[in-house]
Amino acid sequence: MTQTITIKLKLYRPTHEKEKMYQLMTDRVTAFANKYISLEKKDRPKTSKQAKQYSEPLPSAVLTQAIRDINGKKDPKYFKRLWCNFNNQNFKVEKEDGNWKVSFPTLEKRIGVPIETSERQNDCLEKLINGEVKQGTAMLVKRRGRWYIHLSFEVYIEEKKKEKEKIMGIDLGLIDILVAETEGQTLFFSGGKLAYMRRHFKSLRSRLMKARAYKKLKELGDKEHRIATDINHKISRAVIEFAKEQGVAKIRMEDLTGARWEMKQRKKQKQDSGRSLQSWSFYQLQEFIEYKATLTGIEVEYVNKDNTSMICSVCGHKFTSRPKGRMFECPSCGSIRHIDANAARNIAEAISGIAS
Repeated sequence: MTQTITIKLKLYRPTHEKEKMYQLMTDRVTAFANKYISLEKKDRPKTSKQAKQYSEPLPSAVLTQAIRDINGKKDPKYFKRLWCNFNNQNFKVEKEDGNWKVSFPTLEKRIGVPIETSERQNDCLEKLINGEVKQGTAMLVKRRGRWYIHLSFEVYIEEKKKEKEKIMGIDLGLIDILVAETEGQTLFFSGGKLAYMRRHFKSLRSRLMKARAYKKLKELGDKEHRIATDINHKISRAVIEFAKEQGVAKIRMEDLTGARWEMKQRKKQKQDSGRSLQSWSFYQLQEFIEYKATLTGIEVEYVNKDNTSMICSVCGHKFTSRPKGRMFECPSCGSIRHIDANAARNIAEAISGIAS
């Protein structure tokens, strides 16, 4: 069985000219995409040679992949932005004197670009050049004023035959950032320190905005982002170690698409603590967990979150309203459970079904 994972590689100090070129390429690909979908399907170009009459100059490889990407989307109406994408034949990863670089076609020529890598990314890239994983597409993306490559690859996972696979459920929340549960064993990560950090940075941002210190404001935002990313890495590592210790074969997490976070009930908690879906990168945390789980051979599955906090994981009794407090007693079976551990168990059981 194979599973696709993606790593985000930061381009190392690109020159201002290169950054302008990357932006120009992005703008041209986006303009081409919108021109392409405005045409009748029978008139749409099928090759890069045909596509060039509808596009400002772009590498043939970029146009060819753009056509694939556009056609891979279901009836798009408009593209606010379409990033340049490169297939595995046009994007190369190389190691030179211990340093990593990537090369891909641009408006000028094929160029080699140094990248910044973490220890975990080094491990992935080593597997890639050694042929242990299969390279997928690479996307040139701009985030927070910096350019990255989102590199995907396929990892082979040996399917383990078990009479009954052990499944761990993970619940993400506003008070406890993460609760993982598998067959009665539970791992908690409190959000207290993180909430304090958010309040502290919010206060600093407010003062800097009043002083119009925009450069320092950006530096503060970058620092906050780095700290949050580091914390998510530490949490995800601990989660995977816990899963390995417990012999977990599959991790189930809630599908965050369109997540509803009982805002009415928790409005005061959010104001008091600084916790919210927007103030913490749960998506990034899930991404890190999935990435590390895949490399460990643990399968990851997403489930619908509906009713996970409204049903007793022991007897299946459905509450008429959300239990108050962190601990509750089921009125049907009398079991006493932590509310988030209960939700994590229900996520493990996928009581609301697998996310489509």
